[in-house]
Amino acid sequence: MSRIRTTIAAAVAVVTVPGAAVAGTMLVDHGRGPTYTHDAAYAGITTQVHAWTRGGATTVRLMVNGLPPGRTFGAHVHTGTCGSDPTASGGHYQHAGAAGSLAQREVWLDVTSDDEGRGVTTTTVPWTFTPGAAGSVVIHALPTDPSTGAAGARLACTSVSFGDHEGH
Repeated sequence: MSRIRTTIAAAVAVVTVPGAAVAGTMLVDHGRGPTYTHDAAYAGITTQVHAWTRGGATTVRLMVNGLPPGRTFGAHVHTGTCGSDPTASGGHYQHAGAAGSLAQREVWLDVTSDDEGRGVTTTTVPWTFTPGAAGSVVIHALPTDPSTGAAGARLACTSVSFGDHEGH
């Protein structure tokens, strides 16, 4: 009985927190897809992208289902939105205020699929997206080369309006 009371008290405490207090501290972007698949072998995949910004840092998570098992794919935030032409998504987003290596200026989301073809990856960068400057996540055929950022052909693209939080 005491466990039920504790659970109810915890639920009431969560409900009584004003929504504005939570919403004002974190901004969230979402995308589901892929918006376009550029390689017919990957027509069956599904993607979700979630990004949240808090305290000047941004965390991006990519979830993919339907990949070939046991492979690593490069994935990056790109500047444009997805289109039927694989190059429509533009190049890798590079944060203007960040210094250092490509990995420190870009968002790399290389993902490795498990035995069932599912992959989840998360990365955090110490900056926020410039509104309107980043528009998609592209999954590439190869793992990211750490010296060049290249990752092979563009397999699939999911559009996400990173950093576009009107009124915030």
